[in-house]
Amino acid sequence: MTYANAAETYRRNQILSASPEKLIVLLYDGALQQLGRAKNALHSGGKSQSAEIGIALGKAMAIVGELRGSLDIERGGDIAGNLDRLYDYCLDQIFATNVERNPQVIESPIKVLRTLKEGWDAVIAV
Repeated sequence: MTYANAAETYRRNQILSASPEKLIVLLYDGALQQLGRAKNALHSGGKSQSAEIGIALGKAMAIVGELRGSLDIERGGDIAGNLDRLYDYCLDQIFATNVERNPQVIESPIKVLRTLKEGWDAVIAV
């Protein structure tokens, strides 16, 4: 078994055995990882890594879309509504980063998602 296969098996097992709360944290981790990749590529020239940037931003948008799609607005009340607006804002900023290729724009969704993840980390740790 190669390292890549072992790492993939570990990730798959981590996801399959995770609680719903842990899955949310894993989604935040994934989105932040992809945004970090895009940010690094943007800071190191951008144009030569255009495909890498687009792929990373697309994956981040898909993850944020999953987080947004999992909201139950009726049962979640104000919290779900506020999260919906935050996710919408993040999606807009990620899209703008993809269009403008401006590394400054990506900072905002990173900050929002990192703050939300920290909140979930605190909930799970209790």
